[in-house]
This record gives sequence, C-alpha cells and structure tokens, in this order.
Amino acid sequence: MLAAMAMVLATIVLPATALGKGGGKGRSAAWSDGAAQRKADYVYMEAMRQNALENDDAYFELLRGSRDLDSTDTQPGLTLGYFYMALGQEDTLLAARGYEMMRRHFNAHPSDYYSSIFYGMVNSQLGNTDEAIRVWSALSRRYPEKPDVALKLAQSLQQSADSANLRRSVVVLDSIERAEGKDLGLTSAKIHAFMSLRDTAATYGELSSLLESSKSNAPNNLYAGDVFMVMGKPDSAIAYYNRACDIDPTNGLAYYKRAEFYRERGDSVGFDREVFQAVKQDGLDIDVKLEIFSSYIRQLYADSLQQPRIQSLFDALILQNPHEPKVRDLYTSYLVATEDFKGAAEQQEYALDGDLSNGDRWRSAISLYGRSGDYAKALELGEQSLKYLPDDATLMFYTSTTLSQLDRNGEALEYLQKALRAAPENEKPLHSTILCSIGDVLYKEGQADSAFVYYDRALEMDPDNLLALNNCAYFMAEEGVDLDKAERMSAICVRQQPDNDTALDTYAWIFFKQKKYMKAKEMIDRALAIEADDPQADVLHHAGDIYYMNGEPEAALEFWEDALKLDPENKLLKKKVRNRTHYYE
Repeated sequence: MLAAMAMVLATIVLPATALGKGGGKGRSAAWSDGAAQRKADYVYMEAMRQNALENDDAYFELLRGSRDLDSTDTQPGLTLGYFYMALGQEDTLLAARGYEMMRRHFNAHPSDYYSSIFYGMVNSQLGNTDEAIRVWSALSRRYPEKPDVALKLAQSLQQSADSANLRRSVVVLDSIERAEGKDLGLTSAKIHAFMSLRDTAATYGELSSLLESSKSNAPNNLYAGDVFMVMGKPDSAIAYYNRACDIDPTNGLAYYKRAEFYRERGDSVGFDREVFQAVKQDGLDIDVKLEIFSSYIRQLYADSLQQPRIQSLFDALILQNPHEPKVRDLYTSYLVATEDFKGAAEQQEYALDGDLSNGDRWRSAISLYGRSGDYAKALELGEQSLKYLPDDATLMFYTSTTLSQLDRNGEALEYLQKALRAAPENEKPLHSTILCSIGDVLYKEGQADSAFVYYDRALEMDPDNLLALNNCAYFMAEEGVDLDKAERMSAICVRQQPDNDTALDTYAWIFFKQKKYMKAKEMIDRALAIEADDPQADVLHHAGDIYYMNGEPEAALEFWEDALKLDPENKLLKKKVRNRTHYYE
C-alpha cells in the first residue's frame, strides 16, 4: 500500500496551511531550549520565503533543517511528511516515516482544520479506513456546522463495510439532510448503505421519501428506475423510466435509460425505438448521444437493411449539430465501415471547416479520397492543406503519395525531399518512411540502384521498418540480385506479420526466383487464403507462375485468367492465358 502513496498523493490538493503558507507553527507542550527554538523559527521563516519564490529544493532542505533543530515542532514535520510519502514510492520505509510525521501532527493539533482535512483525505485515498474514520469523526465533533466534513465521515464509514459503521453512516447522512434538505446525492448514499445491509424495507422507504419530496423531478424518477433494476424489479424500473420521459419529454438521458432497459431485456424493437428517440432530443449532451449512437451502429451496421435507418439518424444529428466535428468523425467512421470512402472524405472536409489547422483531419481526408480512387481531389486537398500547415512533413508525404499514384513521379520526389528536410530530426520512423517512399518512386522511374540506396538509408534510420524491408526484398527479387539477403529480409516481415498477404506474396516470389518452388507454393497458398474474399491481381499472377512450375498447369491457367479479369491491360498475362504456358518477363 505504501508503495502507491506517491500516486495517490498526486491527486490531492494540499491546503495552503499544510504547506506552511499562512497560519502559525503548531508546537507541542514541550519546548526545546530557547536558542535552538529561535534558530528553528528563523530557518522555518526562510523556508516559507523560498516556498513563495518557488525554490522547491531550498524549501525542502530548510524545512528539514527547521525540524532537525526543533523536533517537537510538528508543523514542518507535516509538510516534510507529505514530501517523504511522495518521494517514497520505491522506498516504503521513507513513505512510512512521512506518514507517521503527518499522523503525529494531527495527534498534536487535531483542531488545525486544514491540515487535518488534508490528513483525512490522505487516509481516505490510501484506504486507511479506520484512521480516516478517526480523523473525520474528530473533525465532525469540532466542526458540526460543516456538512462537507460530515459527508467525508459518512463516506469513510461506508468504506469500512462494517454493519455498525454502515448504520452510523445513515445517521450522519440524516443529520446532513436535516440541515441541508432532501438531496439525490444524500439519498443515493443512504440507499447504498441500506442495500449493503440488505435492508429492502429501508431501501424502498428511503426511495419513496425522495420521490414524495419532488414528484415532478425527472432525475429522481430515473434514479428510482435504476434502483429497481438493481433490486431485480424490471417492471417497476420501466414504469419510473417512463414517468421520467413523461415529466420531461426532452430529457435524452431518460430515453437512453429506456433504450438500455430494452437492450438488456433482448427487445431489439424497443431498443431501436428508444435510441432514435434519444438521439433526436435537443437537450441531450452531444457526447451522450454519440455514445448511444456508437453502440447502436456497432450492433447494426453489418445489416444492410438497417442502413437507411442509421442514415436518418445521422441526418438528424447533423441537422441538430451542423458544426460539431465529433458528429462528422463518427459519420466518417461509419462510412469507412460501409466502404463509402468518398462519402467519408467529404465528412472530414466538413469537419475541417471548423478547424483548418487540424492536421489529422487533413490527412484523413486526403487518404480517404485516395482510397476512393479520386486522386485529383486528394491532390487538391494535399496542396490546400499545406497553405494552412506549410511545415507539416506528413502532409508533404501524403501529397507526394497522391502525386505518385498519378504517375507524376518527378513532383512526388520534390515533395518527398521537402518532407525529409521538414521532418523533425528525432522522428526517425518518419524519416525512414519518407526514405522508403523515395526508394519506391525511384524504382518506378527505373532507377533500381538509387532505389536500393534509399532503402538502405531507410533501414539504417529504422531497422524495424517492415515496409522498407518488404519493398526492398521484393524489388531485389524482381531484379534477381542478392536473393539470399532478400529472403532474410522478407522472413523478418513474415515473422512479424504472419497474416499479411503482401509479406507472404513477397516471400513466395523470392522462393520462386530461387527456384524453391515447393516453398513458394506454401507461401502463396497462405496469401491466397487471406485474400479469399478480396483477391489481388498480382498475387493471382504470381500464384499462376508458381503453380505452373510445380507441375499444375491447369490450376496455373485458372489463376492467370482470374488475374487478367482484375488487370485486363496486362500484356504478359494475356500472352500466358492465350498460350496456356509460362513466360519470363
């Protein structure tokens, strides 16, 4: 437990007096000799001055000096104790020492309100329930007019899970309620205690009291529905959810509760109805709407018959929140899932209208237009993005990729060189990616030797760049150079990504070039299995060649024919199909 103190303490805001900012020094009855005391006072005041100047190291050392001079003074010990606990994450003895220093100050000065509050919070956070109860009980007796202290006491009593303490927590909560009035938070705390005690009658009695206090309060009725669900009374629960909707027809949370009720009951029709009602409520927070809608889409997007209903929901959301980027982002995700890449790209453009400096959305829109095959639009966005983010190396890279797709390789190389200069020096993976792309473009331009130089540079920058390893290995196989090295590089890719069809195809092709036809067939079969629902022309072409060399010409012909359907302009494939035999390129 003590090893976690630093993490816990980081969540607690210390009162000013706990750190010595303001207030006097608390002293025990026993005093040190006068000279030591005066010197300790001087050192303590200097510590306060250094604290005000935010000289933390000097502050800490002076506090320690003050305590060493007068060990009976618990105020420096309180603050030092906090620091020791924070520093003692890896040193349980130091943490324990710090905790004891804080405890000593509380015992000596329990009326020191802010310091005691802090000490109580530390114990509550650390799960020291008995000590927390002792502290909050003492504070509650001294400051009965402070409801926050009483509430902390009630919470600590409930943390103990002891039946006597649970009942005592209800007494404390009742006292707060008498002073402050009926409150949903207080009622929920009492009901938590009654349910822990399995006191059903008291639970229902407290709930009835809450509802009687404000019959037209939708949140109270929603809470009642939640309690009845926990108590295993769904009919009563839905009655209160319905009442909340009647009280406030614009309360989206009420519809959400009803939607969750029907979902848990397996009533898909009711669930659909309530989701649509919830999303259409103007008063429901946009994040809650998106949470409901996201869950709904995950369950239904695969059913094409549901797409019109989902679309109508998006129409309603956009009509309500036309300038909300989160809605556009969710719509983008849905359209990507349905493979409407152009529609998804358009949604990212709408999202960009609110923030033209958002690089992620620029990249998403460019990439999605590329996936849709609209390279001209992707290029237009790429060039536009750089007007707003002229130093963004990744946007230069995306623009170069689009230019390469348009076979404007010279311009692509210019953008890649700019990206290389703009990329931060410490971002080696980005440098490696850009260098790999330069190698790809150079190979397309017939400059194989230069391409291999850039692949080597990419791998020097990032030896784990699998794309560079794969592309370099594949092109080495195509050129018929250093096939053993190509095999080693490709093997790394397959080990790292055994279900990557591109890596398996490269591995198969290297074995083919090495005339290891059985191994080549093993690898290409794995690639074909992965691509069963979305075959690629080049993989089918390679499969045909590999099967032909394994003595299966009929199977080879089928692969070539399937490849030709996907790549009808491929002259080599036409020749192989026409003559039913293999030809080397």
